[in-house]
Amino acid sequence: MSNSVDRRKVLAGASAAAVMALLRESYAASLPAAATGRLPGALDPGSRRAFSANQTITTLVPGRLYRVGCVVRTERLSWLAEDTDGFEPLNAYVLTDPDHCIFVDMGMPIALPAVKAALETLVGERKVWVSYTRNEADCIGNMGYILGTCPDPTLLFGGAGGILEWINDPAVSMMEVRDFLGRIPIVGSKNGVRSDIGSFALNWFDAGYKQMLLTQWSFEASTGCLFTSDAFGFRHLADAESSPVVSSARNLPSVDAVARETVARMNWMRESSYPEVIERVGKIFRDNDVQMIAPVHGAVIKGREAVAAHVQLVLKALKAASGIVDQERTRYV
Repeated sequence: MSNSVDRRKVLAGASAAAVMALLRESYAASLPAAATGRLPGALDPGSRRAFSANQTITTLVPGRLYRVGCVVRTERLSWLAEDTDGFEPLNAYVLTDPDHCIFVDMGMPIALPAVKAALETLVGERKVWVSYTRNEADCIGNMGYILGTCPDPTLLFGGAGGILEWINDPAVSMMEVRDFLGRIPIVGSKNGVRSDIGSFALNWFDAGYKQMLLTQWSFEASTGCLFTSDAFGFRHLADAESSPVVSSARNLPSVDAVARETVARMNWMRESSYPEVIERVGKIFRDNDVQMIAPVHGAVIKGREAVAAHVQLVLKALKAASGIVDQERTRYV
């Protein structure tokens, strides 16, 4: 979508499949017309026509945890304010030990080059498991490709249904799609359940704050990583080459900025009172030794000091969000 197109008008009412097709078409349109020898992930990050850049695998915990994804210009994303300037990381995560490879969210279709690289370099002979925190394209946009190309994968299913609508990657045949439930083993990962897989223990629970009802967070103790789906994704990048990891408690965005971005994604918070939600977020961090926060979009927050500072910022922003006026309501008053 060009800067002259109102993306909200384009996307409003579009089906999930239509949005995914739009992502693919926009990505394809951004490729150079002539062969340049550059990989799709190596598009010129300075070009405002480039849809994605910096398709990378980032080591978060050596041999244990990796961030897989790309970055896109912020003005191309419907969940960010149009005047947000910079780049947004789009993330999937992979946990690995000698025998297992666990995807916690699988990223948007636009990040497929990075996901393919992860399959080639991280999986090997390991048993593949896939999980997702919510039933949206930013979490499961590459599910079809991963399930269709990895040998004997297993799905960790937390109860967020409707996943078959996303199994439409061109690399996966329709016959495989129709036989999905009979072909892919499914293991429950509902809230309150702990999934012990090799040397990893994933604890699943209701998201601290969210837009969709069926949204899970998960904490893995050996890496100290909390996977937060669409929450905590408010750290953006100044340029496409910046690290997608924030490890400092300094130069935080303002409380008001985080509050405005939060209600843009979770619009029920405007003019609302939700002390139990704020308490739940605080309790999650009191009960778990969180050393890293891993959202599906926005920078990874790494280190106890950085985590603590961002948590306090979020708690203040959640309180401030309740005082933001609902413009949709006032439009009709």
